[in-house]
Formats: sequence, structure tokens, C-alpha cells
Amino acid sequence: MRRLFNLIFQLVAAAIFVFISLAAWIVFDGSKDQGANADVALVVVDADPAQDKSESAVLDRAIDLYKANDVSALIVSEASSDRPSGVRPGTVEYLENHGIPEAGIIENKYWTQDTGHDVVEIMKAHEFHSVIIVSDYYRISRLKLEILHAGMSQIGKAPVGKFQKEDAIKIAQEDIAIYEYVGKVYLLPAAEKAKQEAQVGMGKASVDAEKAKEKVDKSFDNMTK
Repeated sequence: MRRLFNLIFQLVAAAIFVFISLAAWIVFDGSKDQGANADVALVVVDADPAQDKSESAVLDRAIDLYKANDVSALIVSEASSDRPSGVRPGTVEYLENHGIPEAGIIENKYWTQDTGHDVVEIMKAHEFHSVIIVSDYYRISRLKLEILHAGMSQIGKAPVGKFQKEDAIKIAQEDIAIYEYVGKVYLLPAAEKAKQEAQVGMGKASVDAEKAKEKVDKSFDNMTK
């Protein structure tokens, strides 16, 4: 029993260590600014900029990139799932009021674990080959992972904000979201493949066993004649 408790303790300690390590990486990776030139910027927000200064800061960073000719367009996506209809009117209005033409704004639906593929499809349709992610720093790592998995490798980062203790919950949410994404995209397909291979192997073993039984029955019939 004591060995079982020790094993459980070690597993829990390892899980906590991995969780904290990933959280530290989210902060470190998200704080590295690589906002160089790119074909397009992916701008991800989750609130109306008129009501949330942090979201207006994200849009301001995207506006600066556009006006400096560092990007030729902005793909705008909502991070909040309570916006299934797409980008908030206030977000688009904010961009237009700050000099971004309608032609420079490409609206995308709210962000899900499949939106990375949607963004890459948009980029292909417009012949964009590189992207800069513009969002709050704690979202950068997950967004980059999803776009990278969707097939886009030229990814820059223009994070907004710096670590504050008030961000702990949001960082923990991103930590969990990354684990969920990795599980969905990498672990589940691998498990399904292993299951299919096992089923094929069991089917082959069953056929071989049936053939072996037929040979034994045939040999027995020959002996009794």
C-alpha cells in the first residue's frame, strides 16, 4: 500500500512539474517579440476594444504593423466562443476608425481548435505565405502551435502585454488548452491507429488460427481413414 501511495505521489508531482514548466514556457515564448515583416497579421481578441483596454492594445499593435507596411492585411478572429457569429462589430469599427481600410480586414469566425486550418486556408486563398500573430502574450504559444500544425511554418509573433499575477488564471487556461490540443491532434490519432493495427492483427491471428484448425482437422481425417 505504501508503494502505491509513493507511486501516486510521484505521478502527481510529475504532473504538477510539467504543468508549471509549460506555464513558464507560455510566458517566456509569448514574451519574445518577433514582429518583423510578413504577408498578413493574425489578430486574435476576445472583447470589445471600447470596453477592454488590453484588447484595444492588441488592435493598436496590429494597426501599427499595417501602417508601417509590415503586413498587407489583417485576419481578425475572436478568441471567445460566445461569438459564434464572428468578429464583433466594435472590433471592425475600431480598426476602420484608426485608418485600416475595409479591404485590409479579413474577418474570421471565433477561434476553435480547428481555426488554425481555417486561417491557413484563408492565407492560401490570398496567396499569403507568412503570418505574424498579434494577441495577448499568453495566447501566442497555442496559436502558433495550431497554425504550425495546419501547415504554415513562417510564423512571427507580436505579443501584447507582460506577465502580471492577475494573468495566472488565463495562463493556466492556456496551459490546459495546449494539453487538450496535443491530445486531440497527436495522441488520439496515434491511439486510434494503434487500435486499428491491433484489430488487423487480431483479425489476421484469427484467420491463421482457423487455417491451422483446418489443417489439424484434415490431418485427423486422413489418420482415421
